[in-house]
Amino acid sequence: MHPLEGIRVLDFSTMINGPYATMLLSDMGAEVIKVEPPDGDSWRAVGGGFIACNRGKRAICLDLKKDEAKQIIFLLIKKSDILVENARWGVWHRLGLDYDSVVREKPDLIYVSALGHGSTGPLSETPGYDPLLQSRSGESVSQGGLGKPPVFHAIPLNDLATPMLGAWGTVLALLTRIRTKSGKGQHVESSLTNASIALQSGNFIDYAGIERKYPGEPGIKGLSSTHRLYQTKDDKWIFIMCYKPQHWPNLCQVLGQEALLSDPRFENEQNRINHDKLLAGILTASFKSRSSDEWVEALSRADVPVAIGQSADEVIRDPHCDANNYFAEIQDPEFGPVRLPGVGPQFSEMSGIIRRGTPKLGQNTDEVLKELGYTEEQIKALKEKRIVFQADLPD
Repeated sequence: MHPLEGIRVLDFSTMINGPYATMLLSDMGAEVIKVEPPDGDSWRAVGGGFIACNRGKRAICLDLKKDEAKQIIFLLIKKSDILVENARWGVWHRLGLDYDSVVREKPDLIYVSALGHGSTGPLSETPGYDPLLQSRSGESVSQGGLGKPPVFHAIPLNDLATPMLGAWGTVLALLTRIRTKSGKGQHVESSLTNASIALQSGNFIDYAGIERKYPGEPGIKGLSSTHRLYQTKDDKWIFIMCYKPQHWPNLCQVLGQEALLSDPRFENEQNRINHDKLLAGILTASFKSRSSDEWVEALSRADVPVAIGQSADEVIRDPHCDANNYFAEIQDPEFGPVRLPGVGPQFSEMSGIIRRGTPKLGQNTDEVLKELGYTEEQIKALKEKRIVFQADLPD
């Protein structure tokens, strides 16, 4: 069985933080209908990025500014369990599709808002974008080091953490609806601000006398000489971690640097910290003597934690990932066969599902309207009045 089988989700969201949440729900069996305006989700222009957030869904396209389109929306809402939106706070109020307006028509609806900064406070109506949150939340400063140039993360950490929190909150609200006698729905919020704090939970602990550390720096390779990246003879990189007492002597033996064990500058952890840059220089020279594969094999055999630095192209073909079904393949109407991250988590008594590829803009408009009771003549009239739109699939 698929855990969310029979649950219908109405997805009004765009970009990453909303669509990724609804994709996670789709992967668990929910039927997701993506609703887009005539110009579509702007993330469609990204190609692969759009596919990564929108597989498994059906798509309809309509002009929400027209009353007849709103009639369609409310028909869809009445047949749905969950609604997800990620517009700037206040936009859906102006459209008459905010939680308070919608819940009057559908009291058991789970209404999910993936916001930039939350629904209250001085920033609630300002734009929320991942790079802005990296800066405002302290992520960039922490990674760069206090008083040093901040560091930008190319991977949109907050844009991905927000929908994970949102999908989790959605399922909890759904469970509550099932368990309570009233069967009422509720409003669920996740935000980039909240996600950025969750991602840095260890940094946001405060008590009298706490000493905060900012170990980052531009071009940071790790936290210390024994907990960092090193370049090897074949110009690849490996990451080593010495966090147990036996790791340090094992590392020295593999490197052929046994003399370091009797050097008073490195004889204990505190001394190694005090002479960290000097030790990093010694280890940098040592790691240039052999290839990355040779080091990984030798260090693994000596029980020193190590990993090779892989590119996305290498990870997507990693045999370990294949053995665990971390990747899947879908058929995309535009790009053909597409390899992409698989369904997670995995269960012993149930499974996820990728129902279909990523839809074109308005690909399923006709079939969804027919399910709502519209006739072919009515659908044709809606198209002529440019209220709804149906995509033409490529040959």
